[in-house]
This record gives sequence, structure tokens and C-alpha cells, in this order.
Amino acid sequence: MDLKTVVGPAPEQTPEQPPVEETRASWATKINYGIGAMGKGLSYGVYGKLEMFLLEVLEINKAWLAPLLFIEKIWDGVNDMMMGMVIDNTHTRWGKFRPWCAIGAVTNAFMVIAVFGPPQGLRNNPVGLFIYITVFYFLWDATYTLVDVAYYAMIPALSSSQKERDQFAMIPRLFSGLIGIPMAFTMNIVERVGDGEGKEAWDTGLFRLAVVTSVIYLITSLYSAATTKEKLSLNAPLPEQDAKREKFSLLDALRILWNNKQVLVVVGVMILFNMACNLTNSAGGYYFLYVIDNTSQEGLLNLIKGGAQGIGLVLFPIVSGALGRKRVYSSTILLPCLGYLAMAVVNAAVPARSIFIPLAAATAIAFIGYGSMSVMQSVMLADGVDYGEHETGIRNEGIIFSMLTMLSKLAGAFSSVATMITFSVVKFGGEHATEATPLAQKGISFLMYVLPPILLVGAFLLYKFGYKLTPERMERVKAELAERKALGVLTMDGKIIARNLLINERENDE
Repeated sequence: MDLKTVVGPAPEQTPEQPPVEETRASWATKINYGIGAMGKGLSYGVYGKLEMFLLEVLEINKAWLAPLLFIEKIWDGVNDMMMGMVIDNTHTRWGKFRPWCAIGAVTNAFMVIAVFGPPQGLRNNPVGLFIYITVFYFLWDATYTLVDVAYYAMIPALSSSQKERDQFAMIPRLFSGLIGIPMAFTMNIVERVGDGEGKEAWDTGLFRLAVVTSVIYLITSLYSAATTKEKLSLNAPLPEQDAKREKFSLLDALRILWNNKQVLVVVGVMILFNMACNLTNSAGGYYFLYVIDNTSQEGLLNLIKGGAQGIGLVLFPIVSGALGRKRVYSSTILLPCLGYLAMAVVNAAVPARSIFIPLAAATAIAFIGYGSMSVMQSVMLADGVDYGEHETGIRNEGIIFSMLTMLSKLAGAFSSVATMITFSVVKFGGEHATEATPLAQKGISFLMYVLPPILLVGAFLLYKFGYKLTPERMERVKAELAERKALGVLTMDGKIIARNLLINERENDE
């Protein structure tokens, strides 16, 4: 007998039907989830000094290091996708995500210590030292992917409420940003704990800081994994189905992404958004050094950027509840463009000696938008998970959320290419002289506040004409998914299967 005939199609949701009851989470769960980002963010802040450690302290040959960094970027993208596939193939009594958050945190914390603590016996052996760094560099990346992809992929499983998903996307970034404020002064801390200045102090200080942050990393991550309960997994398999359930392959993962057109739209928006933000951040150092000739102000502006992003994080769930998600999405993408317009006006009208305050105000406007957009992309991917399950019958949080990390890295690579092309055109750096010629200043300003809004306008147009998951449509999607669950129906491989019929078949076989 046809199982679909027995069950019947799920009733179509109509506007007259009452809204489906949403799966919600307590504030304790939200706070516990956010705590998991604190130690992870601290540890990543120390890891951000690795390139300086390798070049300045260990003095590894640049000719060896450049290919390593390039190969690592390729591995990084594949690694993210593979981890998403592993998560979607994981079904334990503790859920799909929390085991990998715990395993990833433990292993990654040790990798951070190892990469900053090569044995003294290798320090005078260039080949042995390079092999050591290569091994632990790749192991760090692999273990960080375990925890990072699993952590953010958990968001759709914590609540079905759009408002609460906004909060789950915002809280960890807020916690990470707050505890990461001291990391704006990382080198000052390194010299303090390293008891001095110079390479020897950096060597000792970075290792000690890696140990301290790794301990905090372990405590916060394991606490979060133990106390954050997964509540929503609409197609979690029955024990009877485990033997019948096919595992996802890498090819399956690529096919799932390609067939989920709404996730592809989010992917495009994310790449353009991350490129715009990366360009402004990377050009900032050149801007203060070669355009306004005041490097002491760069650190203060970075703090203002971080504070503005924090404001954007907090505002997103509040404003989206008051004004509606569609308006907030559009405003979030376009707000940085207003900031960039203000930057252009400031640079054209204000003398360099008086530029910092108006420039900081313009930058704050842009980065409030970037803070909101970092929450927005997580929420859009969470909706993409529900939509993908509705359309295909398969729930793929891991594969879809692996896009967050993979695409930020791709955007970084594209930003580097755009920077190199621009510097080549204006004859700045590399084989050319590194000096503040008028043409070089124009090139740096182009990267700082001209190219980013062009990319953001492209992201807005892609969202406006390509993204169809309106709040009304998502209500219908979630209502139908909830009805399938209420009817005892599971969806696997695009087919409707009745839970009670599977159980009856097993009893008859026995």
C-alpha cells in the first residue's frame, strides 16, 4: 500500500487557520548559549596574531609561508562543507550539535597552545619547525571548524520563533564582542604577560596568553554545551529508521545547496556584505598611515567600530519586532551606504587634522549596519533550513550553516584580490614604491569607502529581487512542518512516511 495514500497529504495552511504553536526557549538557555561564544572569541583573538608570531618571532621564511597560507584557504573551504555534512549525519541522545561543540572546543584549545608553543629543540631546525607548524596549523583549522560550524548551526534547533532566532543570532556575537574588547590591545597584554618588549617577550607572552584563553575557552564552551538543549529537529529519525537512513556525501551536500535557491541568494548577499566590510577594515591601516598620516587614531577607530557593531547587534531584534522584518532587512543592507556617503563628504570637506571625529561618526553609522547584518545572515540561513526541509523533506542545519564560515573566508580572498588589483592600478606597494602619492591615496580611499557601497547595492538588489522567504511565507512553511510532526509524519528523502505505519510494519515482521 502507498504510504502517502495512508497518511494523506498534509492539509494546506490557509490564512484563516490559527497560527501554529512555536517551540520556544528560556532566557537561561539563550544566556547559556551565548556564553559558549565568549572563550571561543578570546581564543580566536589570540590566534589572530599567529602570522606575526610566525614571521617576527619564529622568522619562518616567507617563501615557505605563502604557499602554506594559500593551500590552507583551499582546505578551509572544503573542511567547512565536510563538517556540515558530518553534523547532518550525526544523531545522538545529546543531539546533532552539542557533541561537536564539546569535542571541537577541547581539541581546538590544545591546538592553540601547541601552535604557539613549538618545542625549543625545533627552533634551530627550519625544516622541522616548518613541518611542526604546518601540522598544527591544519589541525587548528580542522578542530576550530568542528566547534564553529556546529555552534552556529544549532540556532534553528533551539527555537522556531523568528524573534528568538534573532536573539540566538545576536547574543553570542554580543558576548564575544564584549569579552573581546581587551583583544583590541592584544600586543600590550602580550608584552605585559611576557615581562618585557621585543621578540622574546612576544614569544613568552603569546604562549602564556594562549594557555589562559584556552582555559577560559574550555570552561565556557563545555558549560554551554552541557546546558543548551536542542529542542527542534523535525525529522530526527526513529531508532527503527537508523539502518534505512542513507548518509550524506559531499556530493549530496553540494546538490542540497544547489537545489535550495533561497540559500544560494543568502550566499550571494553574504559574500558581497563580507567583502564590503573586509575592504573597509583592511584599507583602514593604509588610510591612517598614508592618507591622513596619523596611525595613533586607528586603534581608537577600531574600538568605535566594535561598539557600533554591538549597537547593531542589539538593535536588530528590537527594531525587526517593531517595524517588521522586510523593512529592517532592506534598511540593514542600505545603512552602511549612508555611512560611506558621509565618509566621502568628510574626506572631501574636512582637513586631515580635524577629520577624526566626523570620520568616526560616519564609520559608526556604517558599522551599526554591519552589526545588524551579521545577525540578519544567521536568521536568513535559519529560515533556509526550514524552507529546505519543507521542499525536500531533509533537514540540513550543518551543511547550510557551514556557509557562514566558508563564505566569510571566500569573501576575504576576494577582498584580497580586489586590493591587489587596485594597488597594481595605482602603482602602490609590491614592485612599486610604497609612498603616499596622490594616486595611491585615491586607490586607498577607493577601497575604504567607494567600492564597499557598490558591493552593498549589489547585495540589496539580490536580496530585493531574489529572496522570497517573507515572514508570511515562513509562517506557512513552519505551520506545515509542525502539522506533519503532529500527524506522526516524517519526511525522508522527499517521501512522506507515517511513523505509526513504520512501527506497525516492524511489529508485523516480528
